[in-house]
Amino acid sequence: MVEVGYRFRFFGEDAAVAAAVLGIVAHPYRSFLTASVPTFRLGFHVRRLVAAGHKVGVVRQTETAAIKAAAAAQKGGGAAAAPFARELSAVYTRATIEAAAGELEGGGAAPEEGSRYLVCVVDKEVEVTGREGFDVKVGVVAIEVSTGEVVHGEFMDAASRSGLEAVLLGLAPVEVILGTPLTFATEKVGN
Repeated sequence: MVEVGYRFRFFGEDAAVAAAVLGIVAHPYRSFLTASVPTFRLGFHVRRLVAAGHKVGVVRQTETAAIKAAAAAQKGGGAAAAPFARELSAVYTRATIEAAAGELEGGGAAPEEGSRYLVCVVDKEVEVTGREGFDVKVGVVAIEVSTGEVVHGEFMDAASRSGLEAVLLGLAPVEVILGTPLTFATEKVGN
């Protein structure tokens, strides 16, 4: 979502996705597809996109017309026609949206009950001495985004990844981030 004046605009494939999820119109503008929503409805639309399984990046204008005019006057004119400066201000996912509720105007639904763990999983095959074959060392870092609690550890796991499965069931994460490269068995459990 890119802030353009009093609207947040979507472009290209993002406009098509936003139109489908949010029930808004996407239309061709010059050589690309675009769709938009008013800035005061940011929280509402971000929540709907995240609930539909999308990550949402919000790009905000970092300068105003007044700042731009003052800068142009100081430089002797000419800079007023340049685009407004913008930068990525936030990325929202299922795990981070409730922790950032204050940043989203308009609020929305109350936070869900239960934990809001964001979990990262990595693994590495290690040769087991004294017998043939490999086991896998699994590393896990979990952050409860609303409280800041951090849980971490590493352990050896068998081919079935029963240890990893038990950890994930215990934490009940809202989002799992998989490191790369990852063994197929670990990737299967993480999905």
